[in-house]
Amino acid sequence: MYSEDKDKENASLDSSLEENAQKVIGYYKRQAWAVKVFDKIDQDSIVEDGKDVVLASSIIQSSNDLFFPAFIRINTKENGKVVGAYLILEEDDSFQLLPLERALEELQLDELVPFKYRTLEKIEGDEYQVNWPEFS
Repeated sequence: MYSEDKDKENASLDSSLEENAQKVIGYYKRQAWAVKVFDKIDQDSIVEDGKDVVLASSIIQSSNDLFFPAFIRINTKENGKVVGAYLILEEDDSFQLLPLERALEELQLDELVPFKYRTLEKIEGDEYQVNWPEFS
């Protein structure tokens, strides 16, 4: 009897967590829809984010060919090496950033990796995006 009650309690908790979970923006079949998200975010496509690092508005193409708008931190001193990635969450009337590592760990978004990406603007010295504006 105890086990059944515990299972019901866990199922109720899981259901509650799903209902209150923040919504990851993405899962688009066309990259144009992911690009449109940035029209709603008042920020330049490339922003300085520390010494030799920029935060770039980007599109991630997941391993199952779906598209996600994201912000990717790129080290300009290391020829464009990616040093961080953030998915965009919709929360009430605002947007929040979710580190990719947390999305993989907490939300089990395993379909995101491996991924390709492209920034909305070309970043000078970025040798990792060899086919920009195509995905690398």
